[in-house]
Amino acid sequence: MFCARMQDLLRSLWMLPVLFLLSACATSTQIIHNEKASVQQADYRRYNTVYFIKPKSDPRNVAPRIIDEFRAMNYAVVVVDQEQAMAGSQGTGFMVTKQGHLLTCAHVLGKQSEATITVKGRRYVADVLARDDKLDVALLKLRDGKGSEFQPVSFRKSDQYAMGEDVFTIGFPMSALLGESARMSKGLMSATAGIKDDPNQVQISAEIAPGNSGGPALDRNGQIIGVVQQTLNPWKVAQETGGALPQNINFATKATKILEFIKTSDKAVFNQLTFDRVTGFDQVEPSVVKIRSGIITEEWEKTPKLVVLLDYVSLWDMWYRFRIFVIRVYDYDSHEILFLAGQGRDNVASNEETVIANTLLQVRTALGK
Repeated sequence: MFCARMQDLLRSLWMLPVLFLLSACATSTQIIHNEKASVQQADYRRYNTVYFIKPKSDPRNVAPRIIDEFRAMNYAVVVVDQEQAMAGSQGTGFMVTKQGHLLTCAHVLGKQSEATITVKGRRYVADVLARDDKLDVALLKLRDGKGSEFQPVSFRKSDQYAMGEDVFTIGFPMSALLGESARMSKGLMSATAGIKDDPNQVQISAEIAPGNSGGPALDRNGQIIGVVQQTLNPWKVAQETGGALPQNINFATKATKILEFIKTSDKAVFNQLTFDRVTGFDQVEPSVVKIRSGIITEEWEKTPKLVVLLDYVSLWDMWYRFRIFVIRVYDYDSHEILFLAGQGRDNVASNEETVIANTLLQVRTALGK
């Protein structure tokens, strides 16, 4: 999700439409541009940094060549594993004590032990005190005794979750596009269990987007009933079901499980939590923060960045050729795909060298390099 984590982006690899579009052409390789007006108007010359996501499998050792090509185009290239959250991955967090403790999803932080917190233009640094990757939650604390200016968000003490009850979320979805103000959405509790009946989760219909991860799921009294965790990816479901595109199937980790985590991690912090306080959403909003993994400068946040993904299937038939070869280029902050280039169908007359060279030429041309 950059889900706020990169895995959210990886789950949105539009393989079905990619293969359809690329296989519809007569030539071996072609380029497909995103036709959205916001993307069409983008100036690709403003980008100077590329995050290259290494493919899970690279039997023909193609990735180093793609990386070298982007460096030859004068991009600063940062190579990232698919399971690694990048420094700067953005999500949402919220304050839970007057002493500066806050919660977010573990996946937002990746392997980072520090995070940058932004609240209405003010920046703070927080340290990770504890995390549970299986539950996907992390406890942090603002440095230098900060936090007293925040009103902690109250938990709902009851462990009863009811299908159909109102659920509200507050967070920072797609902040590069929408801005630095928190956004609220409303939905229902669709189920009191999560994916494959996971008892640690609830299913909610409140809309979430990349950047919402780690934010509070609230009841009508402004009390925490969960932590926003993930959404069911429609393209992955489409691949598995033959075309069904689910919408607003989202999940939050139950507050009862989060409370168990806090109590086990630091009983002193647990004793500082607030319970069953009725709060207006306008009072909750100032305690919901934008969070980025690692120590991130304001200059880094303002620097536009590309994300590049490579997927291919190679085979041997008298010589090596690609059955599929696709390079996808995304905007880091918006998660919008800018364009994709490559070969989406098997071409018995092609060979690896020609496909790679033609695809890279198309990428260069699109980027104005």
